[in-house]
Amino acid sequence: MSYAIAQTLILALVLVWSAGFAWRKFFPRSARAVQACIAHALATHLHLRTLGARLQPVQVAGGTGCGTGSGCSACGNCAAPAPRSDVQPLIFTPRSKV
Repeated sequence: MSYAIAQTLILALVLVWSAGFAWRKFFPRSARAVQACIAHALATHLHLRTLGARLQPVQVAGGTGCGTGSGCSACGNCAAPAPRSDVQPLIFTPRSKV
């Protein structure tokens, strides 16, 4: 019976971890906002202040980004990828004669 409970707990932990990883991968802005809210809530408690400071996202902690100083989730223009050109030249090389 204890093996079934241990297996269920391990499977639940793997499922929660993979769902969290997918959420951070596909929804980074909302994941950072939730992480910042949790860090702020922890920072208000006296004993959990250091944990809240460690959980604070990097962009919010440094105030870097578009220059407003309020973090990456303020304007949505931070970390925008440069547009890629879909046109690539075709280069033909002649075969060497053996």
